Amino acid sequence: MRHAQSKALHAYWQTRRQGGAAPHRADIEPQDIAGLLGYVFILWRADPQHHIFRLAGTHLCDLYQREFREQNFLSLWRGHDRTHVQAVLEASITGCAPASVIARANSLDMHQLPVEISFLPLRGPSCTIDRTLGLFQPLDTTDAFKGRPVVRTSLREIHPPAMPGHIFPGLAVDDRSGVKKVANDQ
Repeated sequence: MRHAQSKALHAYWQTRRQGGAAPHRADIEPQDIAGLLGYVFILWRADPQHHIFRLAGTHLCDLYQREFREQNFLSLWRGHDRTHVQAVLEASITGCAPASVIARANSLDMHQLPVEISFLPLRGPSCTIDRTLGLFQPLDTTDAFKGRPVVRTSLREIHPPAMPGHIFPGLAVDDRSGVKKVANDQ
């Protein structure tokens, strides 16, 4: 995670875990993260194809000029971007580890805003890890978007959970060269 706000949310998430795999949704206190709430969101995993907004901050809704409650987070993405974001979300939840992506939010008149989107797994009411605490952190000013909604979100970078081979089994990185290799071809 790059941005100071993303790091702050990650640090808070770590403290709320209390030694467990993931904190409970009820352990997240809005007053503890008051400065981040405008871009915070919480998703509920209904199934692998549906990560539903349970909560979305006002700044996030204003940026897209729509209400997100009960909407599928994956609907923000198209084609391969959607597939990759779904894989990152699923890996974060199943591996109980934070992940993030860097994306570009675009308006109809081609204004662009780089954003970092963080994913931190949470336990729901049944104690199952089926929630995601997220942060949609702009990496630049949002001034160019006044009155212009984001109409497309495109993926630029993926920072999956720190679990080698979890998302893409068989993919290994040579520590000496940094070159990615398929395990079967080594």
